[in-house]
Amino acid sequence: MSPIVSIKRVGLAALLLLVSAVAFASPESKTKWTARLEQSDVRAGESAQIVLSATLDTGWHMYALDSPADATIPTTIRLAAATKLIKVNSKITQPAPIIHHDTNFNADLRYFSGAVAYGIPINVVANAKGEVKAVVEVKIQTCNDSICLPPESISVPVTFKVSSGPARTDRKAAITTVPKQPAGYIKPDAKPVTSVKKQDAIGSVAATSSNETENEINIAKRKGLLSFLWLSMLAGFAALLTPCVFPMIPITVSFFSKRKSNDGANPVAGPIAYCLGIISTFTGVGLLFAVVFGATKIQTFAAHPITNLLLGILFVVLAANLFGAYEIILPSSLVNKANAGTRKGGLVGPYLMGVTFTLTSFTCTVGFVGYLLVSASQGGLFYPIVGMLGFSSAFALPFFLLALFPQYLSQMPKSGQWLVSVKAFMGFLELAAALKFLSNADLSLQKGLLTRPVFLAIWAAIFAVAAIYLLGWLRMPHDDTDQKIGIPRRLLAVGTAVVAFWFLGAMNGQSLGTLEAFPPPDPYPGQHTVNAKIKWLTNYEDAVARAKSENKAIFINFTGVTCVNCREMEKNVLPLPEVVSGIEKFVPVELYTDRPNPEDQKNQQLLLKLANTTANPVYLVIDANGRVIKSVAGRHDPVLFAKFLKEAYAGSQQTASR
Repeated sequence: MSPIVSIKRVGLAALLLLVSAVAFASPESKTKWTARLEQSDVRAGESAQIVLSATLDTGWHMYALDSPADATIPTTIRLAAATKLIKVNSKITQPAPIIHHDTNFNADLRYFSGAVAYGIPINVVANAKGEVKAVVEVKIQTCNDSICLPPESISVPVTFKVSSGPARTDRKAAITTVPKQPAGYIKPDAKPVTSVKKQDAIGSVAATSSNETENEINIAKRKGLLSFLWLSMLAGFAALLTPCVFPMIPITVSFFSKRKSNDGANPVAGPIAYCLGIISTFTGVGLLFAVVFGATKIQTFAAHPITNLLLGILFVVLAANLFGAYEIILPSSLVNKANAGTRKGGLVGPYLMGVTFTLTSFTCTVGFVGYLLVSASQGGLFYPIVGMLGFSSAFALPFFLLALFPQYLSQMPKSGQWLVSVKAFMGFLELAAALKFLSNADLSLQKGLLTRPVFLAIWAAIFAVAAIYLLGWLRMPHDDTDQKIGIPRRLLAVGTAVVAFWFLGAMNGQSLGTLEAFPPPDPYPGQHTVNAKIKWLTNYEDAVARAKSENKAIFINFTGVTCVNCREMEKNVLPLPEVVSGIEKFVPVELYTDRPNPEDQKNQQLLLKLANTTANPVYLVIDANGRVIKSVAGRHDPVLFAKFLKEAYAGSQQTASR
């Protein structure tokens, strides 16, 4: 993936913001270290061994001394330069590490989890006497199955007394044995590990998700902060391609096209405020919700029926404003302040518009943002802050340009009447967007008022009226009665009428392609018919019971009633014959996570547990005991998704044969 827009300035802005983030987000160490001299009696000129022990927090690991440096940050151990009375006289020893083959690097990663003890062979210098105070310097990186913390430098003191007497001949050779390991040491498996493994509290090994996004994020972290920031920005640009973003393009243009710049005002101020609304909401509100309420709550808020109902009403109000029914003006007190030289009031609207935009996009958050929110909710704030800043800055950049463009258009000569017509047409698009939010509210409440046919019929009516307006058969309050309808406007009217008929055809089963993501699912959630191509179960416990009785793995479709990307997958990918045949090899279960009911909240927690993310859609193949065999998140090409199912089935067969 390569961005088509220069992000140099965005990167600089994000880096400036990161300076403050670094100061407040120092990660907590996940290890505890001790050092002691193994021998109770050591004389000057003799060899000894310092036993350096580490205890890791549950679920965390650090890399071995010999883990490949091009794929990991291996542990390094040395004596501090100020240490004078002892010297390392051979290679530092370690026990057998856990080995896991990482397909991304095509390398065997070597690491320790639980606890580990290293042996540092030393020689006490000939003139040493009395008490020796030494410092062992350790550099490590600790990771769990979700995140890697920044590299950490640790100083471990060790003190011992040098015994009197001449050096003994049998104690001069370097001690290169591996020290006895502490109780928490986890031995490596007898067989090579070929998939990502997770160590639990008692040291047993359980398979975990091979989530694509998670792997990419962890690889970027290992390569450094700039690599992670770049990945965050690429994810921001990729998120612009998701269907839930599309309606905001005409809405952004229409919103800024009706704004009038005050004489002497900076035309860039409004677009900047708009982008700050996007960035601050993604970064600030997203992390705040994740830390205070848990990673799932921001999506719960965005999918709540009241939130969507208010957003739907907001867009209807904005559409009426574009039609010329009334003018939205600032209170006189704010206007007076603006005239006095304070233009802050004029930036409130764009900022709030950016906030509104961000809240709507949370309903189809890509896996990257969902993963970062989970990281934040678990206490690791450094990378979530960096990632959200990079993601939201890249995400906001094209909308800065879109917001800037109409203001310059409005300053062009003779732009008045045709711009009024453009604004009115944008009003129809805002009505279409409003219907999406009203549909989300209906889906959350399970009222069944806006089913797919009803939704498409209303959309068809909106675009039909828009075509009539473009042909001049309908006038808005601000339209010039003597205005002539030119050829470009007539062509646009014809195209709009074609779209209206297209929606009418879709009511009878015709595909809308990418736009299938917007109407409600058919059948309506909870109303799957016997003729559905996939016979979905809707309860996790029922799926587990069937999987055990039929000796099959489980395919889980984590979805949401307000998830636009879910709709696209369920209409354009999951029904395809090659995909259906793959899913039929498993026990298929469809679990909604975003409605305000106990069942969805339970499913939401299951999603967090199994996939370590809050993003929809997520597709997992698990065994009957809940162990994840393979997973993938987000929208996918049919060929790649069919390949995912094939690989997951092969993995399930291997699991069953063990």
